[in-house]
Amino acid sequence: MSGSSLAVADTPDQWLAGYFHTRAHLASRESDFHCNPACTRPGCRNISILVPVSLVDLLGVARHCQKSVAATYQRYYALGLFPHEQNDWIRKVALRLNKPCPFLEQDLCRIYPVRPLACVLFPEDLVRTGRFEIEAGKELFKEFLCLRSPMLLSPQRAEIVWRIKEMWEREMLISSYYLFNHGRCHLDVSNLTQEFLQVAATLGEAGALENPAPPNAIPNQVVELFFQKRLAGCQPFAGVGEKIALLDNREGQGQLLQLFQDDGLMQKLWRKWDDRDLVFRFAKGKLKSTRRSLLPHEYRFY
Repeated sequence: MSGSSLAVADTPDQWLAGYFHTRAHLASRESDFHCNPACTRPGCRNISILVPVSLVDLLGVARHCQKSVAATYQRYYALGLFPHEQNDWIRKVALRLNKPCPFLEQDLCRIYPVRPLACVLFPEDLVRTGRFEIEAGKELFKEFLCLRSPMLLSPQRAEIVWRIKEMWEREMLISSYYLFNHGRCHLDVSNLTQEFLQVAATLGEAGALENPAPPNAIPNQVVELFFQKRLAGCQPFAGVGEKIALLDNREGQGQLLQLFQDDGLMQKLWRKWDDRDLVFRFAKGKLKSTRRSLLPHEYRFY
């Protein structure tokens, strides 16, 4: 989605209002999908299903709930880790929604107009990308009523879902750049098995790590707890709370708006997608970074 569609003269508040109007319009346009009334909302309740969020998602909830951005972040969100598709030892660092979802009330979403785009895209984007049957067969999604029967997506809706996905990817890239001064940040946790064993023991999950290979046998809860205790206080992650707090004033929101309007920056970030990502490793009590290719068959340091 080109940032040129955003008027440079817009104030941050005007831009946000217009942007959320567009998001809400696209979320329902040409869509035939409706949640089954009998659904128990497993995606909202299951702590193993991680929901990545952007700074735009965060701003939307703050506006919707009439709370400060800083307070909204502290209460409902955290910096979290998301598995990488090609390498089980790699975790992407991004903002996430706390789980079970704090916005679920009597099986209804109380922030529905500004819900995360990750929620908007599910499950229609699975159909668009041809991953519906694969994901539907996973144990993690066995309670999802919407995945028990084949789903059709009209060509018109598929195009809109693609536009929403493009918006979401842009939001996530800009959020990472604002928070970490880089397109995306990752952690390589391949050298931390012993540390994870200690964390697992405190959680009563040591049995799950008796044989920690393959790496996906390590519960994400174990990795996240280690991250929160040992790594979240290291740069570039230590300053996240302060940067988010800046979004409560016009200057901070203006800075974020400028990033969204900078098509040159977006082209630069897109070119680096999975090619030269910033990857951190924790060794000898320090967090060190390097550039690394995360493309399949090209996984290497630079």
